[in-house]
Amino acid sequence: MMKGYFQTTQGIAKVLEVHQVEPELRRRECRPDEVEAALCALDLDPTRIRARDWPAGLQGLEQAGLYSWWVDAEGAADLSAGIGATVAAGRIYAGQTGATAWPSGQPRSTTLRGRIGGNHLHGRIRGSTFRLTLAAALCGPLGLTVTAPRRLDRESERRLGEWMREHLEAAVFAFPERDALGHLEDYLLAHLDPPLNIKGMPPTPLRRGLSELREALSRSCLGGCRAREWPQQNAGG
Repeated sequence: MMKGYFQTTQGIAKVLEVHQVEPELRRRECRPDEVEAALCALDLDPTRIRARDWPAGLQGLEQAGLYSWWVDAEGAADLSAGIGATVAAGRIYAGQTGATAWPSGQPRSTTLRGRIGGNHLHGRIRGSTFRLTLAAALCGPLGLTVTAPRRLDRESERRLGEWMREHLEAAVFAFPERDALGHLEDYLLAHLDPPLNIKGMPPTPLRRGLSELREALSRSCLGGCRAREWPQQNAGG
C-alpha cells in the first residue's frame, strides 16, 4: 500500500490508501466508448467556458483529463499575423494533464483545475507548452519582450494573460483513469489535428513556422529580442 493525496472541491487535502499494482497489469489503453465521450466533450458538443470566466462552476476539475482551447475571430487574426500563416477561429489546441508516465508507471497528480487555471491562465511561459506556443506566435502582435530563453518580462506575461482571457475559451473532459489517459490523448489529437499542437503531429506550413518561432524564443539571450525581430514566415497552411 502507498499513500497518495488529492485536493477536494473544498480545498481540503485528504490521504488515500492506494493499492500498488504491477505496471504490466494496469490498463494503459482507452476504450472506444471513452474516445467517443472525449470527442463529444471537446469537439462535437463542448461546454466552452470563456477564459475570463474560468472555472465558471465546472465540475470534476480536481481530476486528470483532457482539454481543448478555442479562439475567436479577432484572436485568430492576431495568431495568423504573428505566425504568418492562416489560423481559423475555432479549436486551436488540445492536451492532457495528469497522465501516468509510461513505461515507468510513475503517477502524476496534476489536475484540470491546476493546469488550466494555474499554468495556462496565470502561469509563465516556461511552465506551460500552450502558453509558450501562444507567446511565440504573439510576440509581434502584442510586442512581447523576451528577457532570457523561454522567459518574458512581467509586463509581457501580464499582456499575454490578458489576451488569453479576452480571446480564448476552454472545454474539458475529466478522465480519472490516469494510466490510460496518454493513449486517449493520442486518439484525440489524431482525430482533431489542432493547428497549434506540434509534437507528434503531421508537418504543415503553419506548424513549421510556429516551430521556428518557438525555437527563436527558446534561444533568446538575456536582454533578448523584441518581437518585431522574430523571423518572418510565408503565408499559407
